[in-house]
Amino acid sequence: MSSSDRSKRPKRDKSLSAFMRAARYLFPYWKIVTISISCAIFVGLATAGGITTMLPIMRVLLNGDTLGGWADRQVASQRLKVTFGDDPSELRLLKVDSDLDDPANVVGRAGLKAGDSIVPADNMFAKPPQTIGLLADPDRSEIKLITQNAMPVAVSLPPVKWHYAMLHHIAQYAPANPVAAIACVFSVLFLIMAVGSVARFFQEYLSDKAAILAIDDIRRRLYDHVLHIPIGKFGSEGTSDVTSRLVQDSQGLQEGLKTILGQSIQEPIKILMAFALALFFSWKLTLFMVLFAPAMFAIIKKFGKKMRRSARKALQNSSSMLGQIESTLTGIRVVKGANAERFERRRYTGIMNNLVEQQLKMSRIDAISAPTMETLSMVIVGVIVLTASYMMLVSHSLKIDHFVIIMVALGSIGDSLRRVSKVNNVLEKSNAAAARIFETMDLPAEQLRRLQANSQRPRIKLPPIQREVAFENITFTYPRGNSPALTNVDLTVAKGRSVAIVGRNGSGKTTLLALLPRFYDPDSGRVTIDGVDVREATLKSLRNQISIVTQDSVIFPGTIASNIAYGNPLATRESIEEAARRAFAHDFIMDKKDGYDTVLDGLGGQLSGGQRQRLNIARAILRKAPILILDEATSQVDAESEHLIQQAIESLMHERTTFVIAHRFSTILSADQIVVMDRGQIVGMGKHEELMRTCETYLQLYQRQLPPDAA
Repeated sequence: MSSSDRSKRPKRDKSLSAFMRAARYLFPYWKIVTISISCAIFVGLATAGGITTMLPIMRVLLNGDTLGGWADRQVASQRLKVTFGDDPSELRLLKVDSDLDDPANVVGRAGLKAGDSIVPADNMFAKPPQTIGLLADPDRSEIKLITQNAMPVAVSLPPVKWHYAMLHHIAQYAPANPVAAIACVFSVLFLIMAVGSVARFFQEYLSDKAAILAIDDIRRRLYDHVLHIPIGKFGSEGTSDVTSRLVQDSQGLQEGLKTILGQSIQEPIKILMAFALALFFSWKLTLFMVLFAPAMFAIIKKFGKKMRRSARKALQNSSSMLGQIESTLTGIRVVKGANAERFERRRYTGIMNNLVEQQLKMSRIDAISAPTMETLSMVIVGVIVLTASYMMLVSHSLKIDHFVIIMVALGSIGDSLRRVSKVNNVLEKSNAAAARIFETMDLPAEQLRRLQANSQRPRIKLPPIQREVAFENITFTYPRGNSPALTNVDLTVAKGRSVAIVGRNGSGKTTLLALLPRFYDPDSGRVTIDGVDVREATLKSLRNQISIVTQDSVIFPGTIASNIAYGNPLATRESIEEAARRAFAHDFIMDKKDGYDTVLDGLGGQLSGGQRQRLNIARAILRKAPILILDEATSQVDAESEHLIQQAIESLMHERTTFVIAHRFSTILSADQIVVMDRGQIVGMGKHEELMRTCETYLQLYQRQLPPDAA
């Protein structure tokens, strides 16, 4: 992308907006995402259930209680709005949780207060487990209690909530033996964890699947958009920067989408479940813990900002690294021939040093975030333990087993927060990658370019050329150019005529012809076909009329046949072979083991430069476009086959409207007209003999190609 494009971009957003924009590509897979979230909820419930099972285990181990007795104590405590002592051998009121003057208060109506024991009037010698069983029985609606003055008082018992009633009935089947009871609890815990493990598998797999499919869509759309970006928008970075965005940036974004569907959903759900569990056992202590949340989130945010900046720089350095590798390997013969290995190694080392520096910086941020969060968590835990000690020993508003459950829940929350801090780092990296991807996707495509004055007019489907191609008063400057490459150029070429354009390097020959297929648009003037401005025509109808053979022979991955048929995939094998014969490529193709089915790599390394160029000429012959552009088409052809290929080109030139850029006068002399360019202007036009007399530039070009004895 060019510097002018960058200067026009809005100020970079420091939020996660780019990543959230990428997350929209998950919408087509909402069913997968929904199932994944549901599985994450099951994982959270399993975690909370696993923590809760610790409570009956501690009751059985620490207090010598039974599972049935513990369950009935929980039911009775909720039913009477009181807190019983932990000793299962007595039924003493440790605390009355409701107002004694409340008419619905059972113990208040019985005249009992904190410190008193509950004794049923009909069985004063009943043991506490029996009494607690009576109080917890959902079918019992009334009970007589002994007051302080030994007077029996009949009180109505409030109904038991459904989930407490279920706990009471289930507890009746629990074994009384402590070892068997603990084994029973662990069996339930194993079942919960098994369900949680299955849910975790599907949650992680489905989140990965949704992320992979979404990134596949992004890569496809980005690749398609890159194919439609104007050539001038690629800028100085060339293809390596685009490759980096398609490969590395997309991979980084994929990690972010996996994270947001995985840990960023799973961990907050676990935090929520553990927090709800802690609230259930002591809302006062839990809300006290919440006071420390802002400090933790502030630290997470600070680390995230640092990570985002480093990630963006690392991606840019990675793009430079790919560019260095691409240029070195492409020109490896030049590197070796110039003994420049040491120079290239130093240049690569400099790029890698910058990349490693940013990667280490990200690693430091990632590494320090967890210890910082853990240190802060230890400070918070210390304050919470002191507060809980006061609540247990002084105010008697918290039981020791409830405190243990809260601390385990707090530990689960702390572990999830530690992971969330790393999640934030991953999201910041992915946001930087997403921003670079959308920078490219937001570049205007070729189809959107048109004349401002005619912006509301529908595009024209250009019919095949009937009369002429005209360049009318063309002036053009490259996006990063300091001076015009073309100035006030006028040229008209009739249908079926051939024009050879000659000039020194940098005279504007290739630039002029690049305007015809709209690789660029002129700053002023226009290019027309039969009087129709090419900017008003659809690109498809325009480029269907043009075949191009460039100076650089281009080979695509695939067979020789598919390379010749590139741009005309429905061509028959007979027409492919005929085109190859006309380009004098058939003989060397048949010398290959698999003939036309020989598989070529993306660089055509199995072929010589002349062979690759002949395949390109065969491709242009097969396409049968009415307009042909030959840009130094014979520059890589060996001398032995040049004469034969020249004959093929001459036959093409008489069949089509042809523009030829060539330095070799063997090609130039066969053209119907010769156009001489110098410094972006046409300085001569005519036949060879005429230009030798009237154009000094042409004469100099011709004399430079003559052998010394002919001069």
